[in-house]
Amino acid sequence: MNPVVEVKNLNVTFKGEEGSIFAVNNVSFDLAAGETLALLGESGCGKSVTLKSLMRLHPMHKTQIEGQVLVEGQDVLKMKPKALSAMRGKTVSMVFQEPMLAFDPVFTVGDQIAESVMRHERIGYKEARQRALEMLDRVRIPSAAKRLDAYPHEMSGGMRQRAMIALALACKPRVLLADEPTTALDATVQIQVLLLLKELQRELGMSMIFVTHDVGVAIEVADRTAVMYAGRIIEQGPVQEVLSRPWHPYTQGLLGATVHPGMDRNQALPAIPGAPPQLIRRIDECAFAPRCAQASSRCLSPLPGVNTLAPRWTRCIHADVSQA
Repeated sequence: MNPVVEVKNLNVTFKGEEGSIFAVNNVSFDLAAGETLALLGESGCGKSVTLKSLMRLHPMHKTQIEGQVLVEGQDVLKMKPKALSAMRGKTVSMVFQEPMLAFDPVFTVGDQIAESVMRHERIGYKEARQRALEMLDRVRIPSAAKRLDAYPHEMSGGMRQRAMIALALACKPRVLLADEPTTALDATVQIQVLLLLKELQRELGMSMIFVTHDVGVAIEVADRTAVMYAGRIIEQGPVQEVLSRPWHPYTQGLLGATVHPGMDRNQALPAIPGAPPQLIRRIDECAFAPRCAQASSRCLSPLPGVNTLAPRWTRCIHADVSQA
């Protein structure tokens, strides 16, 4: 079966007055029907840039995108504006980190959901408004009929995020892109939203790409994970395998610096020394080498092919994949 999403050799460069930023470097992955892939990594590693590239949401005059982004066999990077507009919200939809920036503050939540439905499904306002009500009820917003006429600022953060999910799913997309949708929420609401997304994914039979810096969230929602560092995927595979037996030194360091249940409270968490590189040039060698205890002179040469033991792979010449 062909993947729903297939990304091949994606490069994203932002151009500014002070030079270029090579934000994403040769990223490739695919997504099967009904599957959830977590893009995992620290801030600035290219997760959100990769996600937004799948819908071409970057400003065109400042962004150069190379490679292929295939959604149901169609290359998003070659789509005409009309086809791109038809795809957004209908075939692929997105839940943003901060819904206040996604909703228009001068229109009610119900009208914004109804407008999206009318644009994609050619139905009247009354029917579209009924769909909006059904979606608000489906994401378990209390008193959904009253909330139809609420403005975004009149909702709490957790309720706004639920309304954002209702907007994203109103046209029943095949693929949902979730850009750290629970980061700004408190722990209790975060769990509720994660469980809601998983439930709706099963109900609608959609695929999902979930961006997060939280290892626990990746384990909770994903079937597979792709760990990103300095604009590049450095390890990929089934989430339980990757996060229980990581191959790449960066993934090992990321897990080592994460709080786990049952840890001694007096135990100091080991930190990864140094800092991620500035992406002011395209890095052909291992970007993690300056921070890596296992690094050798070979790591400063252009990276060879990936080190693979299916269904997993890593970009590290020192990884002992035989220990999987």
